Amino acid sequence: MTDIQLNTARRRLVLGISNVGVWVLASIAGIALVATEVASPSTTGDLFKVMGWALAIQSLFDAVGGTLLMPDPSAASRRFLPLWLRGVTTHSLLLFSMGALSYWSFVLSGGFGLSILISSLALVLFRRHILLLVSNARIRPLKLEDRSCWGVDSADPSFTGGISGLARGAQPLLPASWKTRLTNEQIQAVIQRRLWEVSNHLPARSFLFTLLWNLAGSVIGSLVLQLHGRMAEPAILLQSCWMTLWAFVGLLLLPSLSRSAVLSADQALAAKGLDAAGWIRRFPQITGEDGNAKTLTQRIFYPIPSAAERLSHLAAPSQSPIFGNVARANLFLSLATLTILGRCVHCNVGRPELWIFPPSD
Repeated sequence: MTDIQLNTARRRLVLGISNVGVWVLASIAGIALVATEVASPSTTGDLFKVMGWALAIQSLFDAVGGTLLMPDPSAASRRFLPLWLRGVTTHSLLLFSMGALSYWSFVLSGGFGLSILISSLALVLFRRHILLLVSNARIRPLKLEDRSCWGVDSADPSFTGGISGLARGAQPLLPASWKTRLTNEQIQAVIQRRLWEVSNHLPARSFLFTLLWNLAGSVIGSLVLQLHGRMAEPAILLQSCWMTLWAFVGLLLLPSLSRSAVLSADQALAAKGLDAAGWIRRFPQITGEDGNAKTLTQRIFYPIPSAAERLSHLAAPSQSPIFGNVARANLFLSLATLTILGRCVHCNVGRPELWIFPPSD
């Protein structure tokens, strides 16, 4: 990584911590005020006002992350506004739709489990289509190394794509620009590692774990805040605040579960004789991230280990992890729990395409 990339990564980490911190504190205050009925929404219009203020505040962080702290600030600033406007409109409509579903889930069942289940399934099954709505990028079938995958004309230089789908029919989704940015060996390594993830059911395992994690959080929140018996409007706001705190706990704990999946995929590639080392060295240059020199910071904030750590584990025997990268999966799926925390972390803030597919691999 260049000195500019290193400085940008450090500043983005500070921005992400500040952004997440604002919403954690706001959620604590919201719970304190609404649960004690000092200030409690009584109409749907009150919820819209809260949502409007939240989006206005978040736009300030987005502006910094999407213009000043991009790999190419001058180019990013020129295309930030139209991409952000489209992205935030789509993201807000998703949040509104899930809020409406949460309202009826609470009215009909007294809880939010049904809405979390339906919303999570919809998000993961239509993820590629949501990316299209967010970015308007052309997404088309692509043949790379004789493998079928999806190619995306992404505007974000750090967009890495991921896996589209859950079951064995899932396909790798890659930036179309990688055909020229990567060597044939590196492209083959990326595709094979994602096919390895599919064959080991990691996307499905990550989804199941994330769904259960969020359902557990919702149940605990309902009991702690005694949501049953409350009016729907304050219950929804309390749910949003509580699940923001729950997502924050996930940001601290889930990276430790995710790192083994990355290391295992590296080892599987090396065992097949593929150029895992070449891709590992290239990855930080693409994403602008390479972990952190401080061990504790790296363990908490970076579910993808540094290149040095990944290279040091290549010679170890390949193992099949229990879960995939659940930390990155929950950044997107936490939207089903009425929190925007997934777009506030340092890798995502101000970058709509990464709200849908955070950097992976």
